Amino acid sequence: MSQKLLRYTVLAGVLLGTITGCKKLPDGFLSPGIRYEEDPILIQKGRTKVSSALNLDGSSKPTTVRMVHIYDDAGKLVDDIFSQETTIKGWTALYDPKTDTTLELIAAKQTDMVVTPIMINPSSGQVEANFTTLNVPPGKYHFDLEISNGAGQQLYPKLGHIQLNDGKPYDAHPEIGTPYTRMVKVGDESKATNLFTPIVEINRVGESPNVVVVKMMDKNGVPFNPRAGEINRRPNGATYLQTLQDYALKTELFDDRMEFTYGVIPFPLTSLGNGFNIYYRIPGQFVKHDNAATYPEGEYSANPRFVFRAFVPGKYEILFKMPDITHR
Repeated sequence: MSQKLLRYTVLAGVLLGTITGCKKLPDGFLSPGIRYEEDPILIQKGRTKVSSALNLDGSSKPTTVRMVHIYDDAGKLVDDIFSQETTIKGWTALYDPKTDTTLELIAAKQTDMVVTPIMINPSSGQVEANFTTLNVPPGKYHFDLEISNGAGQQLYPKLGHIQLNDGKPYDAHPEIGTPYTRMVKVGDESKATNLFTPIVEINRVGESPNVVVVKMMDKNGVPFNPRAGEINRRPNGATYLQTLQDYALKTELFDDRMEFTYGVIPFPLTSLGNGFNIYYRIPGQFVKHDNAATYPEGEYSANPRFVFRAFVPGKYEILFKMPDITHR
């Protein structure tokens, strides 16, 4: 073989090796070590919850995340439970409590949304729970994720762990405060005693309407009459302590109860002061205390306080009973 032919043969071999050796490299990196820092992710039934994002362990962004299957603690597939769809109200614009003061104004910023109890944010992998988890049995659950980015796609079996716990659709005593009846000397607010004796029963009694019904009763179950002025606001210096009326869109007074229509949850959305304590006054002329020596008839008003904050829409009933007071 001539020297010239040898040179051409070597050059052709180099070019062929270059062409055949070229292979497209993955566009980024998809780590096998992706994980949740929350383990397990704790969710209280009926409450909104958004977990922390996935720890991508250096994986290239953007990623696309999808739940593939979910299992109970025994390993049984329970996709059918978590795929149940419910229509709820979602926001299309930012809620402003200062201007969105009617159901009509609120409705104008809402639209129907179809949701499942648990959803996975497709960008961050965050677990997003809503109040429809009320329909899911409590327990421990594990789920598979499919994660993809420019480097490819990978299945991560049972990467996420959820612990779904029973809970109330509202907070009250003891979570956010203590109910009492404060006996206040008529004409002298400085002379007062807190009596931690009331019996407070709170129940979510219906899916709709969004209303809180409050009944205040003496020890015999006789209701005080808000419409007749037997239940009033409680003074606090030059102003009044907060009542549910201060948070509600509409307040209606009846002979045996008060009804407060609300537009958003949580309700109350934020506190106006003193946490989520709700204050009222029953004037002295309607009150007779069992301990007449300490609280002479007609000389003391009864001042009920309860705590309440709803996290699930619907109708609630709050029964406040004073077992040491008789309606006059």
